Amino acid sequence: MQPAPGASKGAGIREISVPPEPTAPSARNSLPALARPLAIGAVIAVGAYAVLAMFSDGDAVVSAMGSIPGSLVGLALLASTGNFVLRGLRWDFYLRALDVKAPLVDRWLVFLAGFSMSLTPGKVGELLKPGLLADRYGVSVSAVSSVVVAERITDLLGVAFLLGVGALADPSVALVAGVVWLGVGAALSVLLFPPLGGLVVKVIRRLPLGDKVGGLVERLLSTLRALSRPSVMLPAVVLSVVAWFLQCVSLWLVAMGVSGCELTMLESVLAYVGPLLAGAAALVPGGVGVAEATMAGLVARLGEGSLTDGAAITAIVRGLTLWWAVAVGVGALALFFLRRPRST
Repeated sequence: MQPAPGASKGAGIREISVPPEPTAPSARNSLPALARPLAIGAVIAVGAYAVLAMFSDGDAVVSAMGSIPGSLVGLALLASTGNFVLRGLRWDFYLRALDVKAPLVDRWLVFLAGFSMSLTPGKVGELLKPGLLADRYGVSVSAVSSVVVAERITDLLGVAFLLGVGALADPSVALVAGVVWLGVGAALSVLLFPPLGGLVVKVIRRLPLGDKVGGLVERLLSTLRALSRPSVMLPAVVLSVVAWFLQCVSLWLVAMGVSGCELTMLESVLAYVGPLLAGAAALVPGGVGVAEATMAGLVARLGEGSLTDGAAITAIVRGLTLWWAVAVGVGALALFFLRRPRST
């Protein structure tokens, strides 16, 4: 059969029998709906930070935030931005592995535009990215969708690895780390073993609307297996581990500026990835509320500081990671639509 548009036969997709290519919804027509997760996330964030202020001394939190040297905040912002760059390299690496054709600038703008959807539960809004590339360059929706899913899988692998490392700072979270790794193992089993993946597809097809969803899952699994080759998966996982470690470095740098809180690098790893996973598991927009409360508590406990210290550090770290990502994403999305399309 013919390979999907935008993917080469050398990428390992040609030999796989998959359902017909789905039609991409117009990303431009979906733009009015993109404001909803931003608005909902902002409302939840205001409520979450208000609750943190109620359980701590609001004035003291602001004072603690103001006492952190600007140089440390700047370095933390640089580390957080480094996370974006490494994840962008992984995105581009995946697209090249599937021979998806689009100009380099637009590939990066689409990647960064996905950050505007960070406030959707589980970041499912990042499925905007296939629509953007398909609208402009007619690339395979399934190929790019599989890249988005592969990003989430390697994010989970990277964060799970860091959680295991961070557990060395607090053995009481070892059980949580074990549960996370069981979930990772189950997901990888479905991905890497075709018979198991086929069984999952059969079960899905028996559900309401199962034929449509099952066909999509079957196509995604087929393309994802091409991205699961060791030559592709291993570099992607390494990039993921280093990228998310840089976010942990951001927290460590900010915590260094608060005199009443002393966090080691190992404790900073746990204090960042633990709340990150908790927020993702809660399926609330951007993990807002759950991540902040968990991070503030962990920082205060591990750093032997006050909840005020934990709240101050959390507010700045979330601003440098989540909210900085959303701002970059909105800007990149605007630039993508302002940029004049060019042929490949």
